[in-house]
Amino acid sequence: MDDSAPLTLSRMVRLMYWEARRHRKYLLHLASILCSLVKNASALWLRRGFSRRRPLVAIALVEHMGDIVAGEPIARLARRRFPQARIFWIARAPYVSLPAGYPEVDRVVTVVCLTEWILLQRLKPFDVVWDLHINGRICPRCGIPQIKPGDPLDIDNFFDYGGLLEVECHNAGLPGMTDGPAIAPPAAAAATVDALLLPSRFIVVHCQSNDPRRDWSADKWRELVARILAADQTVTIVEVGLRPLAVPQDGARQRTLCGTLTILETAEVIRRARLFVSTDSGPAHLANAVGTRGVILLGALLRFRSYTPYSGGYATGETADIVRADGPVADLPVDAAFAAVMARSAI
Repeated sequence: MDDSAPLTLSRMVRLMYWEARRHRKYLLHLASILCSLVKNASALWLRRGFSRRRPLVAIALVEHMGDIVAGEPIARLARRRFPQARIFWIARAPYVSLPAGYPEVDRVVTVVCLTEWILLQRLKPFDVVWDLHINGRICPRCGIPQIKPGDPLDIDNFFDYGGLLEVECHNAGLPGMTDGPAIAPPAAAAATVDALLLPSRFIVVHCQSNDPRRDWSADKWRELVARILAADQTVTIVEVGLRPLAVPQDGARQRTLCGTLTILETAEVIRRARLFVSTDSGPAHLANAVGTRGVILLGALLRFRSYTPYSGGYATGETADIVRADGPVADLPVDAAFAAVMARSAI
């Protein structure tokens, strides 16, 4: 495939056709893409016909949690730039609740995958498009890339351009921003968390990202938790995420909420915490967005020896301490993490 030119619509359809010929299981996914595409395109063109005086602005970032949270300031920029516009965010279903809560976003368009967005973009239902995807980003389900001809930023060098927000601004052709994200969990999330009867003083830990290269070992997490509990007799450790690691089960001043919370409920738990401790992960961006002090464990990733994915207080050090390993984060000693937690929790 020639990476120097965008895929035409006809070529994309041919690629999808041959993928369906090779893998019959792909047929259902292809059908869901096409059904969703017809529904979304029809609704957008109808809305465009009735809203001629209000331009339609699309902000496209279909996944993941941390990326979408980091990009929240871009929605605020869109509203300042286009005060009369209808602003749409394009996202996959698991992440819709995040941009749906951004006050500047009028509506979220739910797509099946990145490929559907690439197709929808080529139908041109929007007046303005800010596509936040990295040049060369490949749809994990279809294998089709989002190609931006002539863009020097790609999946091999993106952290050379700054944190996630700065990268996303570049991807959309916008001036770089360093504003911190801001999320206010809704009343429904607060009511759910009220019912959990959490202690008044607790530290939240999140242990597993969507990339094992960013993770710390279970043994180190459990040692860190034990040392925190021994050093501070008044604090409880609460683990959030999909699967428990540091807190396998509820115990004395230990509680696991893994696998029980929505994204916004997780944000509300983190908001109430005294401190948040994690490696580079989606919930770390949530902590930044709700203003909870943090300790973030980072190491080398891919070819990036030292990188900072955050903006706002987590980037400047005002609200978070980043503890760095010389190599992979897995090599980071417990002593370094424990010292940072004790220093930051005492503030």
